[in-house]
Amino acid sequence: MYYLHPKKALASTTTDVRYVKALMAKLLGGGPVVFGRGDEEVLALAGFSEDDWPATNFLSLLIYKWKRGQVELPPTAAAPVVNEKAFIGGGGWEAYFDFLELKSAEAREVTQFYHKARPRVVAVFLGGREFEVTATTEAAASALAVKKITPHPHTPEGAATLKYSHALVIRIPHTPRDFHIYLRHVASLLRQAAALPPVTKPTVKVAAKEIYLLHGGRQVDDGVLLDNEVHHFI
Repeated sequence: MYYLHPKKALASTTTDVRYVKALMAKLLGGGPVVFGRGDEEVLALAGFSEDDWPATNFLSLLIYKWKRGQVELPPTAAAPVVNEKAFIGGGGWEAYFDFLELKSAEAREVTQFYHKARPRVVAVFLGGREFEVTATTEAAASALAVKKITPHPHTPEGAATLKYSHALVIRIPHTPRDFHIYLRHVASLLRQAAALPPVTKPTVKVAAKEIYLLHGGRQVDDGVLLDNEVHHFI
């Protein structure tokens, strides 16, 4: 696969994790999980289970097309393979539901990058039977004319909604031959979402726990100042 043209390698029915990561490092920099500079408007995530190969390949192809000037995206960082174990040795959805407790190194790296960039949009790409886009905020659902969902707070889209982002969940079918149909549409949705007003949450003082510092809190003498709502679920 290393010798294939990216369009051929990414429009296939398998995912070569090393290939994807090498390509993202070349195009965006950073790594090993999240690729980007840390000031992007969009953070795109994929690759939580072995069934997410179309999501990983599609996201990687989208980034490749963007960097080639073939589609237009807002500044975007990407973590196309959040759970590498799922692709190389099996593994379930544990990483997908780890964005509040942050037990895994991968979820901690994504969260650390998130608080550095404070992206306006978090786009979670998942495999699916049919192409579907949903949003977690009223503003995004209305602007993009898609269904609004209430995400599980432990998921990446749920944690992002508790913080500072409009989150989108984009399901990509297992049909690589159709990727080209979705590319410009998804790029357009990401541009529209990135143009929405930012999400803000009131600052509260919570107990001095390390988990709150990992979620962007600021240590003070008698606790931690937190400008998001994760404390409601931890």
